[in-house]
Amino acid sequence: MSVDSIRLNILRLPGLPPAPAIDVAEAPAAPAGLSAYFGMSRRRFRTLLGGLLALFLLLVLWRDIFIPVGSGNAGVLWSRFGGGTVMDRRYGEGDHVIWPWDQMTVYDLRLQEMHGAVPLLTSDGLQVSMRVTVRYALRPNALTVLHRDVGPGYRATVVWPDMVAAARHIVRQFKPEDLSVVGEAELAARVEAAARSAVARHWVTLDRVLITEITLPPRVQAQIQEKLADEQKALAGPFLLRQAELKRQAWAIEAEGVRAFERRAGVSLVKWRSVDAMDKLAQSPNSKIVVLGGGANSPLLLDPGRDDSGAVGQAKRVEK
Repeated sequence: MSVDSIRLNILRLPGLPPAPAIDVAEAPAAPAGLSAYFGMSRRRFRTLLGGLLALFLLLVLWRDIFIPVGSGNAGVLWSRFGGGTVMDRRYGEGDHVIWPWDQMTVYDLRLQEMHGAVPLLTSDGLQVSMRVTVRYALRPNALTVLHRDVGPGYRATVVWPDMVAAARHIVRQFKPEDLSVVGEAELAARVEAAARSAVARHWVTLDRVLITEITLPPRVQAQIQEKLADEQKALAGPFLLRQAELKRQAWAIEAEGVRAFERRAGVSLVKWRSVDAMDKLAQSPNSKIVVLGGGANSPLLLDPGRDDSGAVGQAKRVEK
């Protein structure tokens, strides 16, 4: 007998009519498990569970699926199952959707800068330090080739080493004292010319090289300062001689004037000035004690000595 034909008979009790037979195959199945716990059918529960799982995976892989490319940037795609780097397409600004197993690298196409101090050797083997600023930009049309052959570390791989090599090649041609004579602008122009072609071979355009500081050894700096001081003294020599010559001419003219005065006045200039000084002193309202030499050229002596009584001596005219 098959299961579909099984019928259950309820035991008849005395005095009760027989119970009707129940077909087990026709009885509805009661829901069980989590679907029964949430009060929904199994099909609806499975649909809801699948949607939650898909949403969770989307949140986890959001950064790997939706790739933003900002202003002035461009992206290069690496496809895991598409042959590696996509060489025929460069992704521009905006949001891009990729498979989560692929990778997109974003590059900055705007003008960029690098700064650093570079130790260099001069022609005589002395070490100098130079602070350099490099401005550069990537070539948009060669971005996929740069990504495949150089990679995102192109700054440390290409730009800075090529610039340092060019700077060492240029500085090796000078002595330390000549660097200060040439100047930062001239050195920067030479370094830029030497580094431009080397950087261009790696799909990078060099815009400008700036040298902001050159640090020489202390001994060389002291020698340069002494040399500059000697040069200034040498340049000041003719000027000092000219000043002395002008002063000698002025004194000669003054002496000639004094001799002409004494011939016309019949009195020496010293005596004339002492008389003039005494005249001005006499016109002064306040009291003074002035002592003049007692020679023949001095007309008056004010003796400040005291007598026995302590009184101040009076002025005496000196006659010889």
